[in-house]
Formats: sequence, C-alpha cells, structure tokens
Amino acid sequence: MSDPSVEKLSTGEWSPERFRHHLQETGTPLVERISADEVEVTFVDEPGDDTTVTLSVVIGPRIAFNPIGTEFTPVAGTPFRVLTLRTRSDLRFSYVFTRHGPTGPGAGEQVPDPFNPPPRYSECSVERFSGASVAVLPDAVPLPWLDQAEAGPAPAMDSAVLASELLGDERRVRISMPPGELADDSALPFVIHLDGTPEHSAPGVRDVLVEAGLIRPCAVVLVDQPGVRRDKELLCDPAFSRMLADELLPWLRRRYPLSRDPADVALAGESFGGLCAGWTALHRPDAFGNAILQSPSCGYHPDLTWGTGAGELLRRTPVPTLIADVLAGEAAPVRIFHDVGELESSNTHSRWLDHVLTGKGYDTLYREFAGGHDYAWWRGLFADALLWCFPARSGDGSDA
Repeated sequence: MSDPSVEKLSTGEWSPERFRHHLQETGTPLVERISADEVEVTFVDEPGDDTTVTLSVVIGPRIAFNPIGTEFTPVAGTPFRVLTLRTRSDLRFSYVFTRHGPTGPGAGEQVPDPFNPPPRYSECSVERFSGASVAVLPDAVPLPWLDQAEAGPAPAMDSAVLASELLGDERRVRISMPPGELADDSALPFVIHLDGTPEHSAPGVRDVLVEAGLIRPCAVVLVDQPGVRRDKELLCDPAFSRMLADELLPWLRRRYPLSRDPADVALAGESFGGLCAGWTALHRPDAFGNAILQSPSCGYHPDLTWGTGAGELLRRTPVPTLIADVLAGEAAPVRIFHDVGELESSNTHSRWLDHVLTGKGYDTLYREFAGGHDYAWWRGLFADALLWCFPARSGDGSDA
C-alpha cells in the first residue's frame, strides 16, 4: 500500500469518508511514480461485505478482458479493498473489476471502477469491450481530439435500414453529416465504419477536427454488424464486400451529397472490422481508395485456429488471407492507415502486414500504441486516421 492516501486510510489518519471524498475528487486508479518510466497503480473498490474482488484488463493474450489473478486486499477497519501493480508509465487501458460473492468464485459480476466511470464513448464496441473504465497513466500519448469530442455535444445522426438483395438481410445504417452549412454542389468525402454502433466516437472526433480546420468536411457512416453475423461477414467474405461496394455505396449516394471518387471514400474497422476493411479495399479499389485498419485481425486464415501461433509456425501453414492476397498481386491504388497495440497478441501479424505493404510500395502509415486490443486507444487514434485520409486542402477554406 504505497499510495500516501491509502497509507493515511490504513493508519486511521483519514476516515473512510475522507478517503472516499478524496477518490471522488482525484479519480482512480491512484498513481505514484517510482522511476522515470514506471509507476505503481492502485485500484480501489468498495464492494460490500463477504465479496472478493479481482481485476481484468484489456492487455494480454486474450482479445477481451484478461484477469489478474491477485485478489484485492482489504484495508482493515474500512469497507475498501485495494490492489497495487507496478507497470510502465505510458499505458492506456480499459479495465473492469470482477466481484465474487460469498457463495464461491463462480463467474462473478464484472463492473466498472465505481470511482472512475466509463467514458462517454465506452459503449461504441462489441459487447466484450464495452462499459469499461479507462486508466490513463502519466506518460500515455494524449488523445486531445477524443477528449474534446467527449466534452462536446452529441452529433446528429440519421438512421435507416438497408435491405440487401445480395445478402438477403437487413441492417441499420447511421449517417452523420459534418458541422456547418454545405454548398449546393457539395460532394463530400466519407468514411464507412464497420461495427458502427450509435455511440461510436467517429462522428464526434470528426466534428472537432472539422471545426479546427484540420480535415475536409466529411460524412461518417456507421454500419451495424448484427450479432453473430459479424463473425462471418467480417472474415474476408466476398458477398459482404460486394454488398458494401455495390449496394451500400449507391444507396448512400442516392440520399446524400457524397463524392463518387474512390480517393474520397474510406472503409474503417477495428479487429475483425479492420481485417474486412483492408481485404475489401484491396479487392475493390474502384470503390474504396482508403482503408483504416485498427488492430486488424490480419492473422486470420480459414484453415488456422487463430493466426499463426508459435506451434503452427513449426509446421507448414498457410499465409494469413489478407497478407497472402497483398503478396499475390501488384499494389492496389489504396492508401492504408494501420495501427496496433504493442501489448496485443496480434501485433506480430500487423508488423508482417506492414512489411509486406511497404515492400509492395503502398502509401501506408503504420503506428503502434502503448496498449492492447483496446477501444481506449482506437476511439482517439481514429482522429489520426481521418487526418491521414482527408487532410484539409490549402485554399479550400478549411485549412488550419
């Protein structure tokens, strides 16, 4: 218990009420620097009697919450329990507490940190990532455009149902137009985001960048991936890619003043969505001139259990689908933004993909961030993707 406020609580210098007020004022987790690049991070819970607490973080081998085995320690004579970890000081990560009642460990109940509520855009993900608290350690790269978006008003969105003849199904599509008045002859660039839930950060981040004059005014399209269908549609599925190019694009252009130039169209996604964005743009550069790949699942191949792990690399295995398809042909006229976490298991494949794209001569920007497979980073780094795809043009009235 190295944090000074926890020490004051444990010795009785501070009452539980004063400590609780301190947590509400400062927020959690509590962070103490111990060297130039390391900190001690103390998590605090107030779970009630006969309840044990553990921590899970979106850093590690699993693409979800990875449990930390150590239980929180009770602070004697108080209702609080704490867990202190030593870690590098530049991390940003999502986390939850798992509370186990007196009947036994079981699955437990996952809850956000009661003293660090989930951020506004925490629900922009598939279920296994949403509703988490976010820890931002002192040397983490700042995400100022996300901070401004979370503080601003929610962007307006239209909502409609797209009926696909190619797929024989329907899905919700949400469209957010940029702030400000549009000229009568507008032909806006636009980004289509897969896994596009209504709470996604993309429209808000777009708004602050447009208002700052850093990007061209552009529309944001959020495409719903219903339930289990995403696990088929987003895995290099030719039918789904045809739907995006041959049904969704004409449907959008009939309704909104959108550009017909592929260079003005970006397809974006995270995880499976990033894989789909890259694979679709590779095969349909006539439709999508930009691809935004955030932690893409580019180790995917239908004959592999999960990418090319250490055991599989000792045997003859197929090259992952997206990487193999890039290797197979000449460079397509597609610009590619690509980011991945240093601490996620898929970064080896992302580095492989970047090596192949660079060798083929693609116009690509590759970034690694200090974290895992995590919306805590994707939400804000999407601003960098928009700056890469649609920077303000000199003399168009929107340059900074």
